[in-house]
Amino acid sequence: MSDKHERRDDARRIVILTGAGISAESGVPTFRDAGGLWEGHRIEEVATPGAFLRNPRLVHRFYNLRRADLAERQPNAAHQAISRLQACRPGRVFLVTQNVDDLHERGGSSELLHMHGELRRARCERCLARYEWDQDLGTDTACWECGRTECVRPDIVWFGEM
Repeated sequence: MSDKHERRDDARRIVILTGAGISAESGVPTFRDAGGLWEGHRIEEVATPGAFLRNPRLVHRFYNLRRADLAERQPNAAHQAISRLQACRPGRVFLVTQNVDDLHERGGSSELLHMHGELRRARCERCLARYEWDQDLGTDTACWECGRTECVRPDIVWFGEM
C-alpha cells in the first residue's frame, strides 16, 4: 500500500460528512428521487421562507408528516459504524451532516453538527428562541420564550436562507 493510502493511526482529528444517502438506507425518502420527499410539492411551496409566509399550514403539515415518518425510522449500520468510530477515538472524530433527521444521535453519535438544522427542534421567527420539539407544529403553536403564535417553525435551513 502506498504511503498516501496507508491507514493513519496518528491522525489528530477525523471529520466525516454525511448526506441523504446514509439515511436513505433507513428508509428516509430523499428529496430528489422519483417518489421522494418533494413529490406532490414544489420546493417553493414548502421549503422557503416565502412559503411559510404564504401558507404556514401547508408548510407545517409537510414537516409534521416528515417528523412522524422519522419517528418510525431506525439508524442503520452506517450510523452505528460512525458511532463506534467515535467511541474508539473519543474527541477525535467529528461528524457533520447535511441531514435534518436525528438518526446519527439515535445511532449513538455525539460529536456532530447539523449544518441544515434539525427537524426535531423548533425556532421562533420573532425572538429567535430555539428548543427541542418532537410534536406537531401549527400556526397556533406558541413560542416558549415570547408566547407569540404563527411564528414558530421547524429549526431547519430552507432554500434561500444560506
